Amino acid sequence: MASWPAGGTGPDALLVLLVLVLLARFLLWSCLGTYLDYRLARRQQPRKPKED
Repeated sequence: MASWPAGGTGPDALLVLLVLVLLARFLLWSCLGTYLDYRLARRQQPRKPKED
């Protein structure tokens, strides 16, 4: 591991890519969790009877 193919930027670029992937995964997981909570909350509400 004396020299990286991209010179001195090899580990730095990989680290930045890893951080971006983890950040995107966290954001998507948070949005999905919020959406599922919203759907479950709507499903559990009692429905109003239709008025004629």
